[in-house]
Amino acid sequence: MTASPVTLTSVGTTATSVGTASADTPSAPPVTDIAANPAAFREGLAQMVTSVSVVTAEVDGARYGFTANSVTSVSMSPALVLVCLADTAECHDAFLVAETASINILATDQAHLSKVFATRGADKFAAADFPAGPTGAPVLAGATVALEGRVHERWTAGDHTVILLEVEHVHLGEREPLTYQGRMFRELAQVAS
Repeated sequence: MTASPVTLTSVGTTATSVGTASADTPSAPPVTDIAANPAAFREGLAQMVTSVSVVTAEVDGARYGFTANSVTSVSMSPALVLVCLADTAECHDAFLVAETASINILATDQAHLSKVFATRGADKFAAADFPAGPTGAPVLAGATVALEGRVHERWTAGDHTVILLEVEHVHLGEREPLTYQGRMFRELAQVAS
């Protein structure tokens, strides 16, 4: 089974054609030592295509959340995903004690939520409807998908905390996912094969 080619377009633009490799294909990019140029690491990561998520939790009756593009599936049995939270995040301490959480994959018309949840001091939950899911974690209405479950484990990795979530409930939407690449929100477009 072969997958159809997909191209990325900036949100609000029209897809163009996708070329195929030829003899004129560029060679491998030059190697950069990140000790000499630390910004090269950030620039390299910016070229990765990621989903855009809002991660939410409720602790002692207060709701917390942050924007993340570092969400990774880990295991099918048990169902585990991980998300990374900067140690400097406003909600960091709450997520150190949260027992449940929801990873809400944003749809193409929800880019504004990414910005709200990345802004310190913003009234994050006023921007959309977040009813409590079965675990009590706030779940974004209209998300492409929400993965809700119990925090299985946490650990420190550099300047981030890795949160391993054991997924108990999947809220499947039927909306196209928002993606992020090259410091721009994008959406997927189907390309004829």
